[in-house]
Amino acid sequence: AAAIGARIRMLSQLHSLPMGQAAALAAAPVLLLLFARWARSKWLTLRASSPTPVVARLMAGIVSTHKYSEKDFFGVDGAPESIQAKRRAGMERLSKAFEAAEGPKAKEYNDKLRGLSDIRFTDTNRVPHQFQPVVRAKLRLGFIAEASKGPYIIDVDGNKALDISGSYGVNVHGYTFYKKCMSEGLSRVEELGPNVLGPLHPAIFDVLKHLTAVSGQDEVSFHMSGTEAVMCAVRLCRFNTKRKLIVQFAGAYHGWWDGVQPGPGNERLVHDTLTLKDLSPLALKLIKARRHEIAAVLVSPLQGLNPGSAPPSDLVLMDSKVRKTADRDNTYRTWLQTLRATCSEAEVPLVFDEVYTGFRMAPGGAQEYYGVRADMVVYGKTLGGGMPVGVVCGKKELMARFDPEHPLRVSYVIGTFAAAPATLGPMSVFLNHVTTKEAAAKYENAQKLVDEWQNKTNKLMAAEDLPIRVDALTTVFTMIYKVPSRYHWMYQYYLRAEGLAMSWVGTGRCLFSLDFDQKHYDEVTEKMLAAARKMRDDGWWWDGVTAGAIKNQIVKEFVSAMFVPSFLKAKAM
Repeated sequence: AAAIGARIRMLSQLHSLPMGQAAALAAAPVLLLLFARWARSKWLTLRASSPTPVVARLMAGIVSTHKYSEKDFFGVDGAPESIQAKRRAGMERLSKAFEAAEGPKAKEYNDKLRGLSDIRFTDTNRVPHQFQPVVRAKLRLGFIAEASKGPYIIDVDGNKALDISGSYGVNVHGYTFYKKCMSEGLSRVEELGPNVLGPLHPAIFDVLKHLTAVSGQDEVSFHMSGTEAVMCAVRLCRFNTKRKLIVQFAGAYHGWWDGVQPGPGNERLVHDTLTLKDLSPLALKLIKARRHEIAAVLVSPLQGLNPGSAPPSDLVLMDSKVRKTADRDNTYRTWLQTLRATCSEAEVPLVFDEVYTGFRMAPGGAQEYYGVRADMVVYGKTLGGGMPVGVVCGKKELMARFDPEHPLRVSYVIGTFAAAPATLGPMSVFLNHVTTKEAAAKYENAQKLVDEWQNKTNKLMAAEDLPIRVDALTTVFTMIYKVPSRYHWMYQYYLRAEGLAMSWVGTGRCLFSLDFDQKHYDEVTEKMLAAARKMRDDGWWWDGVTAGAIKNQIVKEFVSAMFVPSFLKAKAM
């Protein structure tokens, strides 16, 4: 009764006020509630978001060039002259080894290619920028290949290297298999022609049957690359949910499109993508809180090896704390299952970017490996059977291109070479094989061999007190360093000198293909041990430095690069 009386008195007081003031007082509680909700949403977003993209973008704009001279190069960690002398001698031996291995044809071709920006970009990303001038002058890399035989790549001068690059994720089944996909696939579409576009070749029915079965989705959309397919997935989710925000997680790579690349490498500031902390309960709370704004949650299941970290590259190797891995069988699996439940409850589409993991982790990709079904799946790389491809598989309600209630509202997604005969033919051969029991047995055997290889390699490294261990997620593996050093990235050069073919990210992400047998795994171990022994003996893993000292030196260098005038930098360094 008292509450009712108070409410009546308040209303009578409002009636006695001028109309504008009364309306303002009546609206105040509603406005206050809306402001509280807005403030809570922003505060939760701030806490759940990863600071990495913002900090990295800021640093990219203010850190100026600072590079080591050859005199300083060998002692930036404070090593004594005796250790620096070992390093100089080791560098000279490596330099001569690369020079001797580079045949006349390769040398001629490599010299011509070094002027290309694409080549300079990947070459620059091999090592931390301070060391690059000396490394480029001393260690000439380049492998102009003209043949492959099993897991070996053969260059124009007949030199061969055992490939653990995996062709950036494309080579899952072995190069011989993709040659078969290409020859049989192109033969299948030969009568129509590889570039008859518009009409569809009947091979598409084989492809659709397998892709819908493997993905568990209703529809398929064809594209020419993984990046393009991710662009399609994001556009379709926004169109069909009528929401604008995309959620992704720190460290995940979803292609070079600026819409999903909020950090360095993209000059456009991204406002409609939230980059959240991986494995974070706060991220789950935010998805629920802002569910009416979120068009999709985009996940790269490859992060199961390095949750919350960028794709591992030797470019960022500074000390022993840089590279970490997670428990592949528990932590990330539980996280994905919880994320799936959260997205279902919030009615937010969950999108798996399986451009890398699709058909690598298992015949059914990460969905099969982790036991989690997404609402949309993006494939690429290996799926093309040797041809460039990108594919989006999704639920019918997420794949619509037209708004039935607004005929002028459409989602424009199309490509000239999408579903071209030259792509459909090899893709159909690939899918016809990968969905067989024979292929499933190969995946199972590869997992067994990788587990045995990891255990054996780590035991042998420990037995010789070599500061390296390996960790693998199916046929993807990374090398982890157990002692602090400014020179871990040098190990990739010793490995190449032993005859291993690697991608430009170095020891951060390496790949086995399913045609590796026991002798190939043993050969990788032998080459890793030989390279590690030489690197240790050449003084790069000096035990007189601590992680704290390295961190302090790096901070000092960056502060100098940001704030100290160039003529004073020599003193500051």
